[in-house]
Amino acid sequence: MSRAYFHFLSPHRMPWLLIAVTLLSGTVYAREPAAQKPTILTLVPEYIEHVTANFNPFSHAVMPTAHEFIFEPLIIFNSFQNNKPVYRLATGYRLDEDLKGITFTLRQGVTWSDGKPFTAADVVYSFLLAQKKPNLDSHGIRPWLQSVRQIGDNQVYIKLTQPNALIAYSLVLQPIVPKHQWEKVDDPLTFTNPEPIGTGPFTHIEQLSADGYLQCRNPRYWQAEQLQIDCLHYPKVTNNDDFIARIAQGEFDWAGSFIPDIERHYASYSPDYNYWQTPASTISLLFNFNSAQPQLRALFQQRAFRRAISMAVQRQLLIDIAAFGQGAPSEFASGMSQRFERWADPVTTEKYRPYISYNPDLARERLDTLGVLDRDQDGWRELPSGQPLLLTIITPKGWSDFNTTAQLLTEMLADIGLRTQTLQVEFSQFVEQMAHADYTLALTNYPEGLTPFNYFKLGFDSAYQAPQYPRYAMHFYRDPQIDTLLARFPTAATAHQRLSIIRELDSLVASQQITVPLYNTVQFYQYNTQRFTGWFNEDNPIANPVVWPQNPERLLHVLALRPKTPPTQSATAAPNTETNQP
Repeated sequence: MSRAYFHFLSPHRMPWLLIAVTLLSGTVYAREPAAQKPTILTLVPEYIEHVTANFNPFSHAVMPTAHEFIFEPLIIFNSFQNNKPVYRLATGYRLDEDLKGITFTLRQGVTWSDGKPFTAADVVYSFLLAQKKPNLDSHGIRPWLQSVRQIGDNQVYIKLTQPNALIAYSLVLQPIVPKHQWEKVDDPLTFTNPEPIGTGPFTHIEQLSADGYLQCRNPRYWQAEQLQIDCLHYPKVTNNDDFIARIAQGEFDWAGSFIPDIERHYASYSPDYNYWQTPASTISLLFNFNSAQPQLRALFQQRAFRRAISMAVQRQLLIDIAAFGQGAPSEFASGMSQRFERWADPVTTEKYRPYISYNPDLARERLDTLGVLDRDQDGWRELPSGQPLLLTIITPKGWSDFNTTAQLLTEMLADIGLRTQTLQVEFSQFVEQMAHADYTLALTNYPEGLTPFNYFKLGFDSAYQAPQYPRYAMHFYRDPQIDTLLARFPTAATAHQRLSIIRELDSLVASQQITVPLYNTVQFYQYNTQRFTGWFNEDNPIANPVVWPQNPERLLHVLALRPKTPPTQSATAAPNTETNQP
């Protein structure tokens, strides 16, 4: 951006702005006594090309510290504690016996950061936004909402279109916004919300420039006595190289990005530089089944072609080189994460294992059978029509592990005679191209879920192939049987029925080789103990510790952190990890 934006403060808060400017500009100024110095946590939840004053939780361009930190959720389900509910704006929920409705009981005494009371009307309004405006429904809850209404002073009842035993997991992802502000907004999708009003712990944007911003505490936060941090500092980081150079200097307290040879390039520099890598989901190669090129589209629709690509891949080599050993080859041809191994049917796993195993000779045979031949003997195969065949893999610029993976894939595919090139684009462009089927091949990872259902739902439900949804299903492959199974899962009454459905999905996706699963990565999480204690790690596994915007549990992490030398202004209450109490 070409100019800085400032949220000018009242005189009694000006010292904080002075410190913020010092942090972001590197200039040293005289300041107030040390007792008034705020506690600032520097975090890097994602890379970004442009810092903008966009704190609209419904926008794809929202800054990565809006969710949870400005807009607190109703409930956080703790994935490290068997999905135990940690109550935030809600103090409880109850499903109807027929599973066709859910009631949320709301926390009383909470206020918005502008001093207005938080009420059931705010919750009703927020859900109605998703129901009435499809472009604001990024979590796919709209099809489930039949009606939303307030009950008494502090309850909200949501009538569902059909039974769903797991609907709470999805509904709590909906951002809760203040009705008194948002009902005056003409277009909630394009509104940037530069001066946000929230119920979360950090609602005040004290300073914002092209280099980053400072997001400081909500003076009316309902759990202020537990919060020991005054501000979040988000410095702009544009790519992996930029990130690695700066984290090695101790600039960041909390981050979550790929670091090659992490022991050598990070942990060995200081005993305060720590990391914890827990299993994560799959990185896969996607085909564009809606390609604008008819001959390519026809080729992608051939399962034999997709399997040929899969059998040309040396998965362990991808991990060794692109991921520096941080990961494991995909075990399941459906792409289901290894962390859900207990959900898999061993018979299905072994049946389709050959198609995710390295076998270049069989891959070449499949291509020959399809008529994808090297007709002019130049070393490269042509389309069945005889026209040149060129595949392009797009990846986000600055994602070094993805970019290296793509480059290695071009070499592996060259070994079976397929000419392939890579194209790195800005992340926003990457998302846009996938959303509008403007690509040939692409690499993507998938967000974590509480069960394998999240992966199959986001990755293969045809309803998620609309532009307002994330990129994961933007291969545009459609299968009514998959959609039917996905619709049945939430209504299943028993754990055995849910297991059976997941196994059917695993078998169906694997048999069709819709994508090419490459390897299971790890959750990237780095933390610096020089300034703060209370970090979640293998010795303190309270909740998912990653700082990514897709992880609601990061709010629990912030509330558990303690400065090593607490300043006078900060609360000094003892840590309370039992944040699930009403």
